Amino acid sequence: MRDTYDIVFDHKDNKHFNQDLSNLIKRSPNNNFEKWLFKDKQLENFSPITIVNEKNEIIAALGILKFDVFISGEKCSAVQVGNFFVKEAYHDENLEEILIEAAIYKYSNLVDILISYCGIKDEEILKKSGFERRQEYLFFLPWNNKEKSESSKIIKLDLSIAHDFELVKETILHSSKQSSILDTKGDSLVKFHNIQKYFEDDLWYIPSLEAVVCFRIKDGIFDFIGSFSCHNIDLKELLNIVVPSGIKRVDFGFMPDIKDGIHITKTETFIKTGMDVHSCLYLREVTTGLKDKKFMFPLLSRQK
Repeated sequence: MRDTYDIVFDHKDNKHFNQDLSNLIKRSPNNNFEKWLFKDKQLENFSPITIVNEKNEIIAALGILKFDVFISGEKCSAVQVGNFFVKEAYHDENLEEILIEAAIYKYSNLVDILISYCGIKDEEILKKSGFERRQEYLFFLPWNNKEKSESSKIIKLDLSIAHDFELVKETILHSSKQSSILDTKGDSLVKFHNIQKYFEDDLWYIPSLEAVVCFRIKDGIFDFIGSFSCHNIDLKELLNIVVPSGIKRVDFGFMPDIKDGIHITKTETFIKTGMDVHSCLYLREVTTGLKDKKFMFPLLSRQK
């Protein structure tokens, strides 16, 4: 990197930098999380790292989201490394590696774990910087057509309706943890973005539980993407409400709080009902001890 380049870690109060960063992100070709954030001016917990040139122009940026991970009930501070944004004229200067190293420099003494769900092009950069590729696992429950609850109704939600839009957004924001084994908080915007982008037709509301649920069904598989409520809900009770007849298996998009009957298998993809979300999890652990454990991070908490 040229000596005239500088790294900027915090520019929330700098209108010039914010506008420059917004322009760089908006020009990116993909419909990514960061672009959605700047479009709706929702920048909570978002703390990007940027490189500026001698003209004080942002020429590269890395999205960083600060949040919390709960592992067996213990709160751990975390950052999720997001997308790279580099101006076309600087594509050959390996600025991505500098941004990753800057993120590690800043956060290695501040958080317990750094996480990235990278694309294929980012893998080598992460490996060089000490991130490790981790195996993820699918948690599923063979379903035996258990009796459905007769007293609870479920209502289809439509995000084009203002009431439903706000209901989903606020329920995610104020939701209790959906898993006591491994869960995330402080990343409600990522979850809401993913729902809008991928699952807007898969949302339901259960008035009796004040819960929003997200699921897909295909070929006898019930893909339970996630559930949100300000109350602590018994997962088996919830399943008996939402799982219809004819289902052979329930696949979870999170680590379920069910001890009996759960099966665990290595997987490279999630959501078998039509999306096949690729597992590409990289971790740089500081104080957490997830190595050699069978786990998965919530599907809806992934930026990429």
